[in-house]
Amino acid sequence: MSESRSCTLITGASSGIGAALARALAPEGRTLVLVARRLERLNRLASSLRADHRVSVEVIPLDLDAQGAVPQLLSALADRGLEVHTLVNNAGFGLRGRFHQSSPEEVQRMLTLMVEVPTQLIQSLLPAMQASRQGRIVNVASLAGLIPGLPGSCLYSASKAFLIRLSQSLAAENRSLGIRVMVLCPGYVHTEFHAVLGVEERMRRLPDLFWMESEEVAGLAVRALGGNRVVVVPGAVNRLMALLATSLPEPVAVALSSRFSSRYRSRP
Repeated sequence: MSESRSCTLITGASSGIGAALARALAPEGRTLVLVARRLERLNRLASSLRADHRVSVEVIPLDLDAQGAVPQLLSALADRGLEVHTLVNNAGFGLRGRFHQSSPEEVQRMLTLMVEVPTQLIQSLLPAMQASRQGRIVNVASLAGLIPGLPGSCLYSASKAFLIRLSQSLAAENRSLGIRVMVLCPGYVHTEFHAVLGVEERMRRLPDLFWMESEEVAGLAVRALGGNRVVVVPGAVNRLMALLATSLPEPVAVALSSRFSSRYRSRP
């Protein structure tokens, strides 16, 4: 029986922060497993990673919000003889409009992809990490999970807040077992996110100081993995916003958050 290969599993790896994290983690030399829906993009990224870093890359095209997706992914890993050393839960999307305007199907899809899938993957992969007393779990949340909820962002903010609290508890439970748990909370990043959401034109009004590039976020995240911070907020402006959100009286923080949202985001 062949020996298992240690790998880094990244969901939502076809673009944006997921693809940038794949490039930032490639120099470690561990096999990269890229998971997303868009096979063409995954193959293009995989080819680039192999050429630039001489690293082994596995591509698994999969719609993670489909029924039975997590068991299917775990089976694909087992069939390829892969054992996950680093899990990066990055897959996600946004919904436009107020909560009551979302269809039941949209609500369930978001809850599945951004709450259930990362939870199931962690629960499935954590025992092996505990047994070997090594491993890393990186959950990609958002600054939105740290500040008061924004109008038109009910489920997104809530799902990111869930990931933050889950990560904090997991870190406390597993630190003595040699397992590194970190949650990344970026603010506004130049990716496809806002274009897909249909608010890109309005978001262009946001001053440049609020924006970061996905490569910068990924680089900071990988460096932070070498430390012991659980909640990592990249960028000085984002850290200031997070600090204000927790230090100001809640009514003031909510008012500022809502005013900012109505000015720069598409109105629900």
